[in-house]
Amino acid sequence: MLALVVALAAAGFLVILLQPRAARLSSDFTINYSAGVLVRQGHFAAPYRQAALADTMRRVAPDGAIDPRLPFSLPLVAALPFAALSLLSIDLAFRVWQIVAAALLLVAVLILQRARPLDRKAPAFAMLGLLAAVPTWTALTEGQVTPLLVVGGALLVAALSRDRWGLAAAGGALLAIKPQYLPAYLLVVLAARRWRMLLVAGVAATLVLMSPLAAGAGGMAAMVHNALRANQAVAIRLDEAWIGVLGPALPAVAATAVAIAVYLAVLAALGLTAWRRPASTTGFAVLAVALSLLASPHALPHDLLMLAVPAWLAVDLFFEGRLPNPIPGLLLIDLALLIDLHGVGLPLGPIVMTAVVLWYGWRFRQRAQQHRRPPVVQAA
Repeated sequence: MLALVVALAAAGFLVILLQPRAARLSSDFTINYSAGVLVRQGHFAAPYRQAALADTMRRVAPDGAIDPRLPFSLPLVAALPFAALSLLSIDLAFRVWQIVAAALLLVAVLILQRARPLDRKAPAFAMLGLLAAVPTWTALTEGQVTPLLVVGGALLVAALSRDRWGLAAAGGALLAIKPQYLPAYLLVVLAARRWRMLLVAGVAATLVLMSPLAAGAGGMAAMVHNALRANQAVAIRLDEAWIGVLGPALPAVAATAVAIAVYLAVLAALGLTAWRRPASTTGFAVLAVALSLLASPHALPHDLLMLAVPAWLAVDLFFEGRLPNPIPGLLLIDLALLIDLHGVGLPLGPIVMTAVVLWYGWRFRQRAQQHRRPPVVQAA
């Protein structure tokens, strides 16, 4: 397994390092960079106005490098780091953001190591594993904001472990950048019955989500409208969620509605489980984040970088003897994503990930039942 991880890490490093300029300019980074340019110039509403955003994208990435119809769909506050980066040329800014993103992943690993300590060599192996992960490759080659969300998830785990409200506020704020991944973490806090922490994280997330109001009264509606457009702009078969498997069999107009319905149904089931207070908050956290990714209405390969936090918690459960070694399961998911990069007509990632979640969930319940048996029954 170590040899396979090292080989994947070497391949990932080469993919990131040798990415052609045309691929960089056609990435999501160009959208965020263009939104940052507009915010730096004081045009807060312009990132959500497609004509203004498209004109800026054509200036920073000429010769039709990127589709000008692609919208900016994040909360306005998410454009602030890119507003600072827009002082640099887009090529230099892209490389700087890649370094920042890699540093953010290291920060997340160090936060997790302090909150839920593993072996002292665990951070080094975790960074090797992250470099070997296809979601990391896609996040870095797209200049995505996903590493910020990984830090947010790590901060909420640390907040629960250390009972720190400030960490919960920071975690909630970062996770709100892509709000479809926020509820799962809030439900984990609910399951742990940390009411004040839940309130603090929720308020911080709300402030981030309300940041489009700086663009005017219609800012919120514009962000939601652009989020729906962004979901429809990407071929549904590229989604590494259940809708990527179900969507091609559905009418185009029904796919989005089905995706949202599945997502809400899963959140409702997780909410009921959290309210009943699961026996293991850590086990529930692993399950909740994994299912929120599978049920997401829009989850591209880079979004699965969010698995970094539940993967760490799964390893912690493994050392406690409550879960089998999660590394083989993670490798299977990574190999499925690697196949999906080349396309086989049907996304394998969500199928393999569902099988892995079911198998590890069954084994977790099996071991939990064994631990609950009286000693005499175990001996018998």
